[in-house]
Amino acid sequence: MARILVALSGGVDSAVAALTLQSLGWEPIGIHLRLFDSDPESIAEGVCCGDQAAFDARLVANWLGIPFYVRDLREEFSREVAGMTVESYARAETPNPCIACNHRVRIPALLRLADSLGIPAVATGHYVRKVRVGDRWYLAEARDGRRDQSYALYRLTSEDLERLEFPLGELDKETVRQRARAAGLPVADKAASVDLCFAKTAGGVGNLVAAARPETGKPGPLLDEHGRVVGRHPGIAYVTIGQRSGLQWDKTVPERRYVASIDPATRTVAVAPRARLLTRSVTLRDPIWHGEPPKRAQARIRYQGPRFEVTCDGERVEFLDPGPPLAPGQAVVLYDGPRVLGGGTAASVERGA
Repeated sequence: MARILVALSGGVDSAVAALTLQSLGWEPIGIHLRLFDSDPESIAEGVCCGDQAAFDARLVANWLGIPFYVRDLREEFSREVAGMTVESYARAETPNPCIACNHRVRIPALLRLADSLGIPAVATGHYVRKVRVGDRWYLAEARDGRRDQSYALYRLTSEDLERLEFPLGELDKETVRQRARAAGLPVADKAASVDLCFAKTAGGVGNLVAAARPETGKPGPLLDEHGRVVGRHPGIAYVTIGQRSGLQWDKTVPERRYVASIDPATRTVAVAPRARLLTRSVTLRDPIWHGEPPKRAQARIRYQGPRFEVTCDGERVEFLDPGPPLAPGQAVVLYDGPRVLGGGTAASVERGA
């Protein structure tokens, strides 16, 4: 079979993806994307793209006996992911850095590199599938819903999917571990990576944002729905819509209050009862549809979260029943069964029970 470029993160998933392809007769070429710097101890903390990860990716490639390369994307990652995250929080949005990483950095870089090497196909260790309907490819949920990553890859087009392979889409995590152990892969029992892995080295995304934009780390007042000061927040870098933990309450309130809105200009955070935060509709920024925009679908507003019945006109998504609190900056992804129809970024949200 043909050569295939395989993204090796240094974890067990990408290692088994390469192993599986090799067993099927493909000729894998390993590539590790260097996205940011971290200390050599970071592997114990679930950081997927630091020094230890690069070392482990090379170990896997050597064990499989396949060529291995490292591509330095630290500048692109800093600009398109870390920088985007900081600026989004400074605007009082809650972004999805993993989505930005996949669609602005990782997938485009892999496809460009494959082109430069004359390699037709690219594979990753993501837990997703692709399905063909008519003349189009669609992204679809993995068989293992507990590991499904379709939300983070919703912007993949039919043209992208034509060249992408996802060897783990039909597998569950325990099967992947078992295959790795049976084959003797050196990363068989390595801990899974975590979301916001680049922020972990800074002590969390709040600290990362506050370090880059100090004004976002300054405490400010909590105002209830009547405009009364009822407490303090630690800084807008540390709060998001729907949050209750981490807030300092100076006055007793008759009903629990949650973050309802954030004003970055005044560093004021408004709180309200949860019923006032529920999502009735959302207007999307930069939507992408794989085919015609759906009139009716199921929406997911969080990674591996539940789905909600919605209607859609292409830019506005209406929830048939009020959904959980949704923050500007979050992705709203629409499905038809397991198939991803498209989605976009929440620009504005209409709230209320």
